[in-house]
Amino acid sequence: MTDPGHYCGSCHCGAIAVEITTSSAVKIMQPRACQCSFCRRHGARTVADPQARATITAPDSNAITRYKFARKTADFLICATCGTYIAALIQDGNAARSTINVNGLGIDALRTREPQPVSYDGETVDERIARRKQRWMPTELIFGPQTAEPAAN
Repeated sequence: MTDPGHYCGSCHCGAIAVEITTSSAVKIMQPRACQCSFCRRHGARTVADPQARATITAPDSNAITRYKFARKTADFLICATCGTYIAALIQDGNAARSTINVNGLGIDALRTREPQPVSYDGETVDERIARRKQRWMPTELIFGPQTAEPAAN
């Protein structure tokens, strides 16, 4: 983190970097612990702020594996090298929106807060897409050189 509204993290091997820029206070960005099997197995703690902006940088498109499951309404982005779950991403017209896994990316200012358990099992596909468009943050995917350091042992 470089200032109160700028949070940075990377996957375990450092190939993929994420920046979140927000004007919201840290206390507003409440981490969530989705109770689906994918998120539980990955130990995910995710955050999203529709007023924030996320930037995901990878060396090239092959560095990210896109995984869809269940209702197939989002791409779950996983580092192709180390397997870190980075984010869940949807397309909203020409724009992308995401929720970021701050636990996997080591964004300490956000991941160390107690997550709110959430379950979306009762949502219809339309409700799920509408919620994501409303609550997830605008996101830019950049493919090219970046400088993230691998995680320490």
